[in-house]
Amino acid sequence: MRTEDQGVLVDRGSGVRVKFDLNPEIFQDEKTTELASIGIPGMSHPKMQFTGGGERMLSFSIFLHYGATGDVPGAIRTLQSWQYPEYSGGRLTKPPAKLLLVFGDTWPDEQWALRSCSVTRQRFNKDLACTFAEVAVELVQIIETSVDAREVRG
Repeated sequence: MRTEDQGVLVDRGSGVRVKFDLNPEIFQDEKTTELASIGIPGMSHPKMQFTGGGERMLSFSIFLHYGATGDVPGAIRTLQSWQYPEYSGGRLTKPPAKLLLVFGDTWPDEQWALRSCSVTRQRFNKDLACTFAEVAVELVQIIETSVDAREVRG
């Protein structure tokens, strides 16, 4: 069931949210498959053997504007922080955030990690604080058990 008019990324552990001030117009959803190329003497093409599933990645841009976000630099820091683990006494205590992408009914209950976060700061106020930014993100899906093709087809 649709719960938001704006897209939002949510840290599943802490509940911290970053709302999209403008919803992305484009999402690139990519899944890879691992195949071994086996050369067969005399054949024009190699045989392809499935060796395992590859990653599923979702790429899009988040637009942040001071009129909606209020604190563009803070939203950027939150997004970037989701790529880092937490430490205590020099020991790893928590891996990077597991995220939920809320965007209508498109990706319900799917778990993601922030693979990359590329920030383009575009406008600044008189104090040189960023007031508008485009953040290109790439999420990688976190899967705990194998997915069957029939599940994907629905």
